[in-house]
Amino acid sequence: MTKLVNYLIGALLISAIGCSSPNKSNESSSTTSTEEVKSEAKYTYDPNGTVVSFTAFKTTDKVGVGGKFLKFDVTPKTEEVSNAMDILPGLTFSIPVNSIETNDVGRNGKIVEHFFGTLLNNETIKGEVKSVSNGKATVSITMNDVTKDVELVAKADKNVVVLKGSIDMATWDGLGAIDALNKVCYDLHKGADGQSKLWSDVELFVKAKLAM
Repeated sequence: MTKLVNYLIGALLISAIGCSSPNKSNESSSTTSTEEVKSEAKYTYDPNGTVVSFTAFKTTDKVGVGGKFLKFDVTPKTEEVSNAMDILPGLTFSIPVNSIETNDVGRNGKIVEHFFGTLLNNETIKGEVKSVSNGKATVSITMNDVTKDVELVAKADKNVVVLKGSIDMATWDGLGAIDALNKVCYDLHKGADGQSKLWSDVELFVKAKLAM
């Protein structure tokens, strides 16, 4: 009789252990899943964390002159993303050209008056990020009543997104504006060889630190 009781107790213990293991596994899986959802980062666009800058070039030695735009209006198509790069597709922007800053008040005024002032519909530069693929962003830019697509390098590291590349003002029929600005800055654009030159290609660099 004692052996039978011991056998029944042992069987009950084994059954209890066997039934309880899956429950513990499910609880652990549920907890892990919840933690993963909670830890998934979300990013939103922050204008205060964005810098829109450029480098133009003067003299035959191609000396860089840096600048940036202090104001810009950016509207992402998607307000909140889990992957920082996903903030780019469909994003539109508008940049008032009179917000240019090159750390030289006189130069700022000449660029606005003689370069942008020579272009049509010259108060803003507008555009849209049409697509992003394989580290490249196709960006539509409108200047001088001309809209053209350019391809820029697109990178993201955690919550920081960078766009960079080169454009040629000739693409937007802007060589007349280049000549007009070079004319008023003729001596300032002279190099060691005495020749004055303002290049039509401009390097762009945009860095956006998204809010988390």
